[in-house]
Amino acid sequence: AKSNSFGECALLQGRFGEGTDGIVAGLVGRFESFPVHKLCYDHSSTTAQELPLCIENQEEVEESFVDEFGMTPFHVLFSTAEPSGELLQVLLDKFPSCYVLGW
Repeated sequence: AKSNSFGECALLQGRFGEGTDGIVAGLVGRFESFPVHKLCYDHSSTTAQELPLCIENQEEVEESFVDEFGMTPFHVLFSTAEPSGELLQVLLDKFPSCYVLGW
């Protein structure tokens, strides 16, 4: 029998269902609607040239800034072991302070 590593996590179960397969699929695909988050998550293969282009291509910056877990691209970037200073500078330059501060 397969163990449920997420059996005690009500947040994940509420978002993706109780089964391990659904939760794993949800976590793997969670950035599909958030391309800026995805680039920050994949920071080791993201360039400082492609991140601003991605940000500029977002139709609604406000709606694409916070994901379903309340995380911003800043959270995603800093949840990595070695965040990129170049990508941080792009985020600081491109996002108005009202988004960063939650105003």
